[in-house]
Amino acid sequence: MPTTAPQAPVLHSSRGRGRPPAAPEAHAAVRQRLLDATRAVFSRVGYHGLSVELVLAEASLSRPTFYKHFRNTDEAVEVVIQGVNDELIAALLASVAGHREPFAALEAGLAVWRNWGNALGPMLQPLFAELHDPHSPASRHRRRTLAILGEHLVALVEGLGRARPTRLQIDALLNGVEYLGYRFHLETPRDDASWKQTRDGMLRLALALLGSTHEWQHAVQLASALHIDLEPCDSH
Repeated sequence: MPTTAPQAPVLHSSRGRGRPPAAPEAHAAVRQRLLDATRAVFSRVGYHGLSVELVLAEASLSRPTFYKHFRNTDEAVEVVIQGVNDELIAALLASVAGHREPFAALEAGLAVWRNWGNALGPMLQPLFAELHDPHSPASRHRRRTLAILGEHLVALVEGLGRARPTRLQIDALLNGVEYLGYRFHLETPRDDASWKQTRDGMLRLALALLGSTHEWQHAVQLASALHIDLEPCDSH
């Protein structure tokens, strides 16, 4: 009777075909490389100029690599812009915590705004240009950031035993401070003299919009205490 030759055992690879999966650290490093490239391209061309091609050229990576991490550039730039706004929110809230005097809290917050803008560098220009562009994530995250800061500002004022500010007062103050901050970074030499004028304008807004009867009655003395120049020379 013929005998059947024994079959060779079938070996199953535990990793399957192709390259082994990248370690989590390597995966995260590539993702961050793509985010850094997205930020660099956004800083040059803004949201409407973004493309996968430009991001890949900046990152020196392949198209398949991009799509392993992000569905499109909208997803990548969303992460970038949310990240810089979250940094601002966290830094502002940390800076004002513990201050029992509203103008001291505001002064601390203004210093944070200045440092945040300095750290953003060229990214600040497209962010400012797209603040009111309904199609840009910069506009959406701006609204979110202002809403969060507005809530905390109201809580701060009420926590000091003062009347709750109206939404108009809060919106006017935040929009004014925002504009003056961007103006400082984009339209002045960004030196100490420019910051002094910017900071004085911000504090004047705060006094006018959030000041109580007491502050209004003692506005000149308060301005002196806060080192606000009431009749500054416009050098810019």
